[in-house]
Amino acid sequence: MRVGIDCRKIYDLQKNEGAGVERYVFHLAKSLLTVDRKNDYVLFFYGDIGSETIHKVRGDNARVKIVKMLRTESRLPLWTNHVRFACILRREKLDWAIFPANVMPFFYCGKALVVVHDLAIYKHPEWFPDGQWFSRRVVVPFSVRRARAVVCVSENTKQDLLTIFHVKPEKVLAIHPGVTVKTDYLPEEMNNVLEKYGLRDGYVLYLGTIEPRKNISNLIKSFFAYLFDNEEERIKLVIAGARGWKYQPVLNELGDSNCRLAAARIIYVGKVSNRERNILLKNCRAFVYPSYYEGFGFPVAEAMSLGVPVVTSDNSSLREIAEDAAVLVDPDDPAALRRALKSVLTDKVLRYHLISRGRERAKLFDWRVAAKKILDVLK
Repeated sequence: MRVGIDCRKIYDLQKNEGAGVERYVFHLAKSLLTVDRKNDYVLFFYGDIGSETIHKVRGDNARVKIVKMLRTESRLPLWTNHVRFACILRREKLDWAIFPANVMPFFYCGKALVVVHDLAIYKHPEWFPDGQWFSRRVVVPFSVRRARAVVCVSENTKQDLLTIFHVKPEKVLAIHPGVTVKTDYLPEEMNNVLEKYGLRDGYVLYLGTIEPRKNISNLIKSFFAYLFDNEEERIKLVIAGARGWKYQPVLNELGDSNCRLAAARIIYVGKVSNRERNILLKNCRAFVYPSYYEGFGFPVAEAMSLGVPVVTSDNSSLREIAEDAAVLVDPDDPAALRRALKSVLTDKVLRYHLISRGRERAKLFDWRVAAKKILDVLK
């Protein structure tokens, strides 16, 4: 077979650009090329993608063709994304095309597999900025109905998709992605990062975009309450991630809380490098992710794989991914979140259970397994 993969929305190693979906595209493409040495592949990138990213994805696979496209900030996205890209795809005479970022071109008529990550915008449109109506009402519904196969990253996302779009259940599969976190950093590298942010006394970590659905304001309230009840505690809360939509209320809440403490214990470090991200995740005393909705929740699975105790929400895919390997809480209940924080920081028996169970749970999320399952769909 000749298989095409839309890699335009991929994590760029050199620029450190991209979040969960972009990282998924990177690892899926890389894993497919690693496990499949039989089929030919065509990878479609924007022309400004870093050469390091292409090299890491392709490896030494000689059955791969790279197609680079001009990135244009077109006033006519319908032309750029749906007409021009469909023409480029057709020229390659593909047996299958994989679209790993929720959508496919209108005018592509070949066999297509679309990966759907989450449907939060359909369940809670108030969490998202205006201007996405065309994608929400037209492009995504068309893509899931037109595709020969639809892969969802969790059972929760699959059930949401079947409920919202009423597509044929037999063409929709839930395939968990894998978890990959680089951990082989030198001790001095890790020490330098911890010294940079003043984290010698330990810290709790949140990692993700700063936006309403991540529920960071309740996390700050809960951590402040925990410190208020434990004045001798010197631990900090580190919030790391890019500023998303409506981030300012979170920063305001952070500033107000620090003003009421003897010293600033809640710090926002902004978007960090991939190296700093991994080091912060590996060395935190607990990882807290109280999101209102996630399609998969990569940071939760990554923290578990590193043996970090996790507190997360008892909702959406987070319940599915964590099961009994994390403390699950109601994200709307700051008091419950405060109690969970206290438990994972002070209860040694609970910490041992979470660390042990988390490592075992994370082993279920394997990129090679995910790639082989997707190959089975193509076959």
